[in-house]
This record gives sequence, C-alpha cells and structure tokens, in this order.
Amino acid sequence: MLDPDLAGFVADATGGRIETAERIAAGASRATWRVDVARGGEIRPLVLRSDSGDGPLSGTELTLAREAAVYRALADTPVRIPRLLAANREGSALLLERAPGRDAFAEIGDPQQRQRIASDYFEALAALHDLDALTLDVPPLERPAGPRDAARVDLALWRRIALARLPRREDLLELSFRWLEAHAPPDAEQISLCHGDAGPGNFLFDDTGVTALLDWEFAHWGDPTDDLAWIAVRAQLLGGFGDLSLGFRSWSRAIGLRVDAHRLEYYRALVLTRMTVSCVIALGHAGERSMDTGVYALLLPYLRALLPQALDRAGCDPAETAPFHAEGEAAVAASPVLRAQARPLDPLPIS
Repeated sequence: MLDPDLAGFVADATGGRIETAERIAAGASRATWRVDVARGGEIRPLVLRSDSGDGPLSGTELTLAREAAVYRALADTPVRIPRLLAANREGSALLLERAPGRDAFAEIGDPQQRQRIASDYFEALAALHDLDALTLDVPPLERPAGPRDAARVDLALWRRIALARLPRREDLLELSFRWLEAHAPPDAEQISLCHGDAGPGNFLFDDTGVTALLDWEFAHWGDPTDDLAWIAVRAQLLGGFGDLSLGFRSWSRAIGLRVDAHRLEYYRALVLTRMTVSCVIALGHAGERSMDTGVYALLLPYLRALLPQALDRAGCDPAETAPFHAEGEAAVAASPVLRAQARPLDPLPIS
C-alpha cells in the first residue's frame, strides 16, 4: 500500500481517488509505483516516483526535484518523455502520466526488431542532444563553462557524492577520479543536456519504436558522448543492444556530429566509475529498505574488473592500473556466475 502522505499527494494532484497502486520498481533510493486514479467515471493511468529518504543517494544532489526540473524543461520539446503532472513541495515525490510501452528490451526475440528499436532509441537520444542548450532552463543543473569543462562538472558532482557516502577508501576509485580529472577531453563538439543513465531499462517502446525516455535523476549538462558511453556499458553488462556501430551511425546522422573514439573511451571509464561508486554506496547501506543487494553484490566484482580495463583503453598508465587488474580478475573468478558469464571489456565499434 501507498504511504498515506504519498496517497494524499496523488489525490491532491489529481482531484481523484486511487483505485490501485502497484509497486513496480525499487532502486537504491527511489521507488516507482503504477497508480490508477478514478475521476469523473474515468481511470487515469499514472506513475509515481518517491524517495525513501534513507537510501544511499537520498540527501545528495541527485534529487527527484532535480528530475522534475528536467521534465519541466523538456515538456515542450521533441524529446519523447512522459508528462509531469506534479512534484511535491519537499522534492521527494513526483507524479507522471503513464507512457505507453514496455521496458524489457532483452525480451525482444526478433533480431531485426531489436535493431529497429535500438536505432530508434539512438535517434530519440539525438533529439535530446540536439536541443539548443541556451533555450533550456534547468536551474538545479550546473553548466560547464565551456568545452574544456564538459566532463568536469558532473565528474566533480560524483566525486562529492563518493567523498560523502563511500563507507571506506577505495584505491581504484581514487585513481580513476584523479586520472579522469587530469585527462578530461578539451574538445567537446558541443554542450548538450545528457540523460545521464542512457540505455536499455531506462526507456519504453512498443512495436512502432521508442515511446518515452525515463529516469532523469542523473541528467546533466555535458558532452553527448557521455550518453553514448552509457549505452556501450549497458550493452556490455546486459548482453548487447543491437549492432552498436549501426546505432552510433544513426545518432551521428540524426545530430550531425561524429562519434569520437578517444572521447568515447574516456566517457566509458567515467560511466564505470559512477556505477562502481553507486554499487559500493548501495552495499554499504545493505541493511536499509528498497535495496536489491543481490544485484549490487553480483555486479560490483564485474565493475572492479572492467574499470581498470577502461582506464587502460582511455590512456591511463598500465603501471598504475596493474594491481587492480589482478584484484578484479580474482573477484570475478571467485563468483561462479561471473566466472561463467563475464567477459573482457568489449572493443568499441568505431574507427
């Protein structure tokens, strides 16, 4: 059942009566509910997102108020998003129209349909990246001063989160943050609004294509290559996302920008750093509610193995990453599931 405060928020926002409320997802700090509201003889299908208040990312800058601001900024743009109906005063809940479609990309059996959906997703992402950044007002998001700072603003945010929330010192993450800060690409072709958690699982689709981009809490200003790196990492972890080379070409044609191999390697290391930080923090809060600790516990050893490989590919001195390669390989070998399924970092399918 919905907490009475959340039920009251939904009722006040809609002027209707809650008929059903089904919890459909619970992340490290957030829960998502499918809510049906009755009003005037009609049923209105909605989605409610709420912050538990005690999760590992609760109390950081990555708030639902931040996410709500992104939805407001994108409301009258070509970006495919659900419509935001309301956000509560405390910034701990938001209510959205329920977009059509499903999110289980891995369940698409037809390879041709998988490729169609994947390519359409790259085009949907290009529509986001192609927006005129100067016309978008998203007050909670800090803007980079210029191309040289495209990576540094969000990198600094994640370092603040790591310093505040990591339960212990992580030498691999210390190396990664230090190297990423020192070697941030100076040549972003443009500053875009980035989704910040792009790829399968965070969009809906039906037989016609992508219907909605979801979960904007990690959105930030930066190099759109960042989102392409998220997709590459998710493809690695989830067993593919169609032919990435075709997807990258779809994105490039739609936005008129090239996919730069060097910047993509850098951002892949940054994505894996963010994911590792999130996993370590989540496992440090293992006793708290709304946690799928089994997933984090399985994922973290794989991330520890992939991150040193990504740093090497991005240009980090192999002598610095050598100790972490051994630790990562040992952690993967200790897990029967990972030992059978994990694989080295995939090469990026670009020239």
